[in-house]
Amino acid sequence: MDFLALLLLIAVLVFFSRYFLGVGIGAPWLPSRRRDIPDGFALVDITSADTVIDLGSGDGRLLVEAAKRGAAVVGYELNPFLVWWSRRKLSSFGNRAVVYRKNLLDADLSQATLIYIFGITSIMPQVADKLRRECRPGTKIISFAFELPGWDPVERKGIAMLYSR
Repeated sequence: MDFLALLLLIAVLVFFSRYFLGVGIGAPWLPSRRRDIPDGFALVDITSADTVIDLGSGDGRLLVEAAKRGAAVVGYELNPFLVWWSRRKLSSFGNRAVVYRKNLLDADLSQATLIYIFGITSIMPQVADKLRRECRPGTKIISFAFELPGWDPVERKGIAMLYSR
């Protein structure tokens, strides 16, 4: 293998391990299973009056479903490829849909009426503290698979847990 090919291979491996496995930046990309998404949406009624934020929005599949229900949607995702892919999928929703390439811990939660998160155990304490500090009273939070430490779920369906601020 020549030197240029080796450099390209190393660059691809670094990109993959960083942005798809989460090495050095947080959680790996684990998309919500399509069969679990309806459980999260069954716990809340989403309308055009809602602003839905997805923390770690991945490929945007939850944002698309919320936008189809009329909500304004905002995603926060670190993986540049997934940000691009999400923006592409959400382009038909115009200015009601935006995805930022930003750490979920830097997300602006001030306008959220509903927040989705599919985090991992190691980040959930930080997320729980951020939600407690920044969410307005009445904000609903859906967490898939991982509980928010110090919070009591209001309702559960499948792996989806509903919390209320």
